[in-house]
Amino acid sequence: MPKHVLMLAPDCYMIDRRILQEARSLIRHGYRVTLLSGFECSTEAHYCQDGIAIHRYTYDWDDERLKKLRALLPANEPLQRWVNKMFMRVARRLLPFSPFDMFVLSKARQYAADVIHVHDLPLLKHGARLAAEWRVPLVFDAHEIYYEQESLAPRIQRSLRRQEQHLVRRLHLFITVNQAIADWYQDKYAMQPLVLMNCAETPADQVTSENQLRLRQRAGLPAPSRVVLYQGWISGERNIGTLVQAAASFPEDTYLVLIGYGEYEKTLQAMVEGQPWQHKVRFLGRIEPEDILAFTAGADLGVIPYLPIDLNHRLCSPNKFFEYVQSGVPVVAHELPFFRQMAQQYGVVVVGDLSTTPGVAHVITTLLTQHDRLRMMRQACMQAAQILNWEVESCKLLEAYRRLAPPRSERRTSLAVTPQ
Repeated sequence: MPKHVLMLAPDCYMIDRRILQEARSLIRHGYRVTLLSGFECSTEAHYCQDGIAIHRYTYDWDDERLKKLRALLPANEPLQRWVNKMFMRVARRLLPFSPFDMFVLSKARQYAADVIHVHDLPLLKHGARLAAEWRVPLVFDAHEIYYEQESLAPRIQRSLRRQEQHLVRRLHLFITVNQAIADWYQDKYAMQPLVLMNCAETPADQVTSENQLRLRQRAGLPAPSRVVLYQGWISGERNIGTLVQAAASFPEDTYLVLIGYGEYEKTLQAMVEGQPWQHKVRFLGRIEPEDILAFTAGADLGVIPYLPIDLNHRLCSPNKFFEYVQSGVPVVAHELPFFRQMAQQYGVVVVGDLSTTPGVAHVITTLLTQHDRLRMMRQACMQAAQILNWEVESCKLLEAYRRLAPPRSERRTSLAVTPQ
């Protein structure tokens, strides 16, 4: 029987491309993968995608322990309400696992595995509990330094930080997304994670002029127009509003196209509604993951407007950067460490001050006038794509797994993250 990998991820909306790529790579090399992604989804779903058994759940705000207790009580509604109230009070204050934690564990225990692979910090304690129960290796894939998000309440940040500090020594394999974050963890824990960048898979089809036409047709734009693209999750902390307002200053033949979704999209739509430059901004909504590279390839520039509002944003290396590169699209980004490195190493990105509307407009409009530079950047993207792709990164994951849990009959050795 193939070794069974149980992946746990908190994604309640779209499942992160990185998670699916890792799962597909493991399956192609002899592993069986079950992915539990999202425990507070709007609807429950169970399906198979690319060989991955995927399960998504809706939390019913009850507790499995409490359900068993209520079953022992007489049919007395006031008594049951009182027991519910007292149990929840005790559970929140004194029990190490909350009702939600028990819900997650009850679902995960249905899929006994040979390896537990946790994506992101919120589910690490659940993975650690399962790994201890089943006496199997624990893999932690830190997509970011989770508790450094500015949007999290201080109480939640402190709780998650304590959890990580308590559990990190139990890991058999520690993974993260770039060298800067790996170095940060090295300084914090004297442990060097394995770096697997968020690279995209090499597209099966070559980038052609049809991509240019396809994107413009979807956006309702004239064929000879130029497109500045933002694609990805649309939320307030990503500085997208500044980018949208900058579109008012774009040349007449240049448009801003946004691919993605999120509640903040409504705010952006209201921002442009009724403006004389409203026609310069087009919202395409969600596009299927398998189509995203083809649409991205139709852009003239890809923009990543993130600002260093917290440590995670300062050290980020977003999925969309690698998708732009794989699609042959030059990138404009704020001057953050990862983008400076990519500019120096590969020449695929121009960094500048994107903190203000005039700054965004200046960087983009200036680059659009530099035709030779844009041509050279497109060539640089195609060269960098030979290195910055998932086919290269997946080899690191597979080698680590072969040492941790050989897929079939290979001799098993230990891969522990050890102090340096």
